[in-house]
Amino acid sequence: MRSLFFLAAFLLAGCQTAPVTGRSQFILVDEADVASLSAAEFSKMRKLPADPRLPKLREIGLKIVAAARRDDKEGVLPPASRWEFAVIDDKSPNAFAMPGGKIGFHTGMFAFAPTDADLAVILGHEVAHVICRHGAERVSQAVGVAMAAAVADEATKNSSAKTRSAWMAAVGVGAHYGVLLPFSRGHESEADRLGLLFMARAGYDPAAAPAFWTRFGQAGAKPPEFLSTHPSDETRVRQLRSWLPEARAQMPKRP
Repeated sequence: MRSLFFLAAFLLAGCQTAPVTGRSQFILVDEADVASLSAAEFSKMRKLPADPRLPKLREIGLKIVAAARRDDKEGVLPPASRWEFAVIDDKSPNAFAMPGGKIGFHTGMFAFAPTDADLAVILGHEVAHVICRHGAERVSQAVGVAMAAAVADEATKNSSAKTRSAWMAAVGVGAHYGVLLPFSRGHESEADRLGLLFMARAGYDPAAAPAFWTRFGQAGAKPPEFLSTHPSDETRVRQLRSWLPEARAQMPKRP
């Protein structure tokens, strides 16, 4: 019982509110610590500093950051001088964001993003991950799952090995499919919506987003949505289309 009380108090201590959306968040770790660890990992990656596409990537990225800063009431986003954009020597179609303003763009992603608006779709999504503190939230969820496993282990210490094994497996499977994957998909949808608003506010046509994900969905087979860290491409396109009116209202007014 004491273990359960400790876990409950521990989890309650991590309750915060997400910037911009006001969603309840579970964050136990210091964002600065996560940013420091992320920077160390980022420094090890195979970057292409002379890639001719990097200046355009940085230009669009900083426009998105400036557009997002209007909603950054808590000062989550680093100043413009601290953002680092890198082209990563990796043929897989991917891009990522790290706390502290580190954004990586794989060489394999450029084939799906031939226009500035396409780049803005991806960079808006990544900047949204940063402003929503998704990195710290995911680390915190992993810590919470480890704590739950420790409590289950302690609670069943006098049970048979078979019972203990069953409980630990149940905790692991339940956490993976019932917590980690759904929250990850929620993070991606949150980043899709905010990224759409940010790119529109920066002057890029938000209609490029559903078009991009339709094109990206043809890249190859993907797992069913409930087994994935991301919403299906079909779900993303449907959601993005529903958010287009909200995004278009953010576009700069023409003189």
